Amino acid sequence: RAAARLNTAHVAMSLPAVVPRPLARPCARREQPARRHRRAHRQRAGNDSATAPPSVASAEAAALRDELLALLGGGGEGGEGRMARTIDRSRLERLVEQLELLNPTPKPFAAEASMRLLLNEWQLVTTFKPGTADVRFTSPESWRKYIFEQGPSPVQSLVVGAGTVDNVFQVLADPCGSPANGAKWQNVVEFGPPGTSLVIEAAMEGVRDDDSFFYRFCGGYFDVQGTWGGPDGTRVPYPVPFDLLEKLRPGQTKGWFSTTYLDERLRISRGNKGSVFVLKRPAGYWE
Repeated sequence: RAAARLNTAHVAMSLPAVVPRPLARPCARREQPARRHRRAHRQRAGNDSATAPPSVASAEAAALRDELLALLGGGGEGGEGRMARTIDRSRLERLVEQLELLNPTPKPFAAEASMRLLLNEWQLVTTFKPGTADVRFTSPESWRKYIFEQGPSPVQSLVVGAGTVDNVFQVLADPCGSPANGAKWQNVVEFGPPGTSLVIEAAMEGVRDDDSFFYRFCGGYFDVQGTWGGPDGTRVPYPVPFDLLEKLRPGQTKGWFSTTYLDERLRISRGNKGSVFVLKRPAGYWE
């Protein structure tokens, strides 16, 4: 039943209707060491990143960032407070736009320092798009419009108002050198009994420009640890045939994802379908 509730909705990104152009720009290649945290898909700063880097945000940007996180109920130094149930939507959109104009990291792939800010684990705070209010996570019609038309993602209604999902995370690998290097972008929902999560993976397919990369959904699984998963844990394949879906409707499993604001605590991203994603570093990430 938990799997039915989640369906494809946890994926914090959009399935596009247009096949991305075959462009992959070269950029600095580097490895980003990461120590495991709790489970295989959770990644924190590497051993060489034991302390947070110096703040890259201006005083104005830092103030707007703190206001945004407070508005969303996620204020504090990586605090784990749940998102506020009632949001001033117009203020939310204005804060996002103001922060994007003050982005201190416009080229996140350009250097090791900026890649250190970008990679590994992020916690989703909110995602929005015009029309979200009309979307319901449990509605088959909402899912039909999302997959086969240009409708907004039902995950938005799930993240904003539902209590069935405790945490939604993204784990970013280095897109430079993809797809040859096999880098993947993981989207993770932790739910149900402790140690249970749904992981959807997207293969990175090259850097699109200075702040975005191409991706293609390629698979997923339910990850069950602890008592329910047995001594070695259990992985149950996620029953969505992404390759078949791509053959039937070219472009449905592909897209691009850009980073429009980035500092040591906050990331704002936009997908090719127009959705906006606000993410923060989890508590203790830089420890």
